[in-house]
Amino acid sequence: MNLKTMFGIGLVGFGLAFAQDGSYESTQMAQSLSESELQKQEEQAAASESLTSPVAFVKPDIPKESKRSPFNAILHGKSYNRHSNMAAANNTDLLLTYPNLFANRKFFYIEPTNKLGIVSLGSFFTAFDITKAPHGDNQQLGRLTLGYAVPGFGVYIRAGLGRDKVTNDNNRNINVEGNPNDVVAPGKRSKTFGGDDWAASIAKSFLGMNIAADVDWLTVRDQIHVEPDVGPETEEHYDSLTVNLSLTNAPTAKNFTWTLGARFISFNGEREVDDDVVADNDSLDSFWEIDPYIRAGLSVLENENARILLGAAAIVSYRHFDDPLDRYALTTVLQPSMLGEVFLGENKNFMFYGEVGYDWVVFRYMKDDDADYSRMMDVMNSVNASVGFRYQYKDFLAVELGLGEKLFTGLGNFFQADGTFIDFSAMIRF
Repeated sequence: MNLKTMFGIGLVGFGLAFAQDGSYESTQMAQSLSESELQKQEEQAAASESLTSPVAFVKPDIPKESKRSPFNAILHGKSYNRHSNMAAANNTDLLLTYPNLFANRKFFYIEPTNKLGIVSLGSFFTAFDITKAPHGDNQQLGRLTLGYAVPGFGVYIRAGLGRDKVTNDNNRNINVEGNPNDVVAPGKRSKTFGGDDWAASIAKSFLGMNIAADVDWLTVRDQIHVEPDVGPETEEHYDSLTVNLSLTNAPTAKNFTWTLGARFISFNGEREVDDDVVADNDSLDSFWEIDPYIRAGLSVLENENARILLGAAAIVSYRHFDDPLDRYALTTVLQPSMLGEVFLGENKNFMFYGEVGYDWVVFRYMKDDDADYSRMMDVMNSVNASVGFRYQYKDFLAVELGLGEKLFTGLGNFFQADGTFIDFSAMIRF
């Protein structure tokens, strides 16, 4: 066998050995890829099963000092938080104080006992109610509120109107509406009913706080202007102008909520004859008054089903009477209060709440320089207590019932005195 033949046989053997080795490595690689793919598929299957299988619910940890408390997520009626505890949940009165809180709320609220109805469409809202000041026949005027709110800003205007104007060109007196005490002599006579009301409010949020301003011009009882053909011109003015400013940290408050504010009142009560102010038994003293105040609320005990809130307010009032009086009064008032509320039932669709508080006149000093007379006093007034119940059906209907009384005013007079109240309201949410 020559050299070429031996070289060829060796080359062929080497090629066969290389081919077998390559085939083995390919087999091993293929097997390795199959195992990797299989493991990957198993992991994907396991992940898919974990996504579709039920997972035990883990209740979120809501700290007691957080405003995200489920209690604060509820919107109540007027029977709740009658003592204005700033740590409590919102009620309809607070929404009308800070109209920007109407933003994104859609509900219908009705309260027959207080003659109040509110509709909020998420941005536009309206309210029907009555004034607190009655006119001559002890009836009250209806008021209409129209407002607009977006997140961070809200505004509304309100009006409750009542006027009567008579022009008499005859030579005889005329009874108006058959009232023998309401005679119009020849000339002109105009009357504005007590309860006539003009008001506006605006609220804005900034830096985690809410600031609000409102103004209210109210006729507290019938006022008359008479221009007779013969005789003196007579005017009776009984109206008040109230301006209120407030600032609160409620939007971002944790365990402690506060409100700073001030109220200014100018009251006009006088009778004029030919532009001269005259004394009259029916006249009311005119004055101006300024009342700075602070309100606060603190959650002292809270869990997922119940909580207790302490509240307090401090008000300093200075009232100065107009000429011809030379009189003033300085008053300091503290308003401590307590509020407790609890969820009942597994679905938390039933709630019980109760509160108690009173006005403590810590200091009051009155000085009349004309009469050389002064008076100093302090008094803790009677306690006001109330209880309320709320039932919510699913997530769209809620009803509330509140019952209250001035306590410790005497023996055996519970729910019989003038301080008794009953509130009933219903709310439909969308």
